[in-house]
Amino acid sequence: MINKAFFPMLLLFLLLTACASEVPAENHDTKTILRNEALPRITNLETNFPEKEGWIVIPTNRTKLDVTVEATNAETLLFWAVPTGTETWGERELIGYDTNGNDGWKITWNIAGKSLHHHMVVQALGSDGKTITDETINITNE
Repeated sequence: MINKAFFPMLLLFLLLTACASEVPAENHDTKTILRNEALPRITNLETNFPEKEGWIVIPTNRTKLDVTVEATNAETLLFWAVPTGTETWGERELIGYDTNGNDGWKITWNIAGKSLHHHMVVQALGSDGKTITDETINITNE
């Protein structure tokens, strides 16, 4: 004779087993490949001033810094000025953004009267709405 409590326990066991089972590995691989294809990539970052020893050097009498970026799989590009030093991300300033890559990703930053010794961080936000990548350049006045 079977105990009445046996059937609810059996049902619970079957449900737990079904919830714990995994999707076959080939499905995981397919999802990973699709996600990797959608990752935003920054392939080139240029300014209208030359680089010298790892720093973009801007003459002090200049008033504008043009930044042009080549990126793929991006929905929006954010451009941040971050002071040099340790743990300065919290002191960053959003200096611009671009939401239309059809005409190229770019901004012009008004630097009139600014003393610069910063990192410029360019963040590419993925077209999937979940991924992000970034590139950093160093900028300073001369």
